[in-house]
Amino acid sequence: MKAKALTAILAAFMLTMTACGTISPPIQNAVTETTTTTAESIHDSAASSEAESSLEDEKIKTDTFIAEFFDSDISFVDTSELVTEAMKGCSFENEIDNSNGVNKITLKGSNGGGMIDFLCIDLSQSDLDHDMEYILENFGDHYFRQTAAQMNGITADDFVSNYRMTSSVVSKGKYQQYGSVQKSDGMATQFGYTETYAVLNENKLTVVSGAFLSTDMMERQSFSQVMGQFRECVGG
Repeated sequence: MKAKALTAILAAFMLTMTACGTISPPIQNAVTETTTTTAESIHDSAASSEAESSLEDEKIKTDTFIAEFFDSDISFVDTSELVTEAMKGCSFENEIDNSNGVNKITLKGSNGGGMIDFLCIDLSQSDLDHDMEYILENFGDHYFRQTAAQMNGITADDFVSNYRMTSSVVSKGKYQQYGSVQKSDGMATQFGYTETYAVLNENKLTVVSGAFLSTDMMERQSFSQVMGQFRECVGG
């Protein structure tokens, strides 16, 4: 599968939620403000610009790797049995589409909804010239970023917790990143959770990545438990 396939796979699902907006009061009087530039503000601006540049460099590196990854000789492994096992006892309404090598699971609760992607890629014929940790780190970061972006209206500032882990040993490597969301507009609160978990073992890269948004905190907890079941099936 080529790099274009990644876009088709990752863009297949868009989770949307609406919240009550706020109306700004009309401006009564025009006020002229004088902005004073200080050495401190210049320093803060430079630091912010440097941080943004660093993030952009990281994204370019990851995107370059992803294009290279899907240009290499890889194949998808059937994971339908693992999906069936992981979804046992799931309390959410769900639909599963296993086309294009990726199991895409749409979840619906009483007060929210979400999605899970589950896939396994065989790298045994691939000519990627990268070590285990590099593959896990870049593929995991890319998938997490794509998955988190599907939570409509949620930004990095809305995450109340975030965790990222990579580990590699001689025979097995793992990647995990997850974050919890809590966002209120004064009338309703949205609770979210997103996670990407990947294991690279015996030339097979298995990935589960999901996101969920709800106005019910208990549904967020139930979703994180579903993700836990997938981790156990992957080997976590």
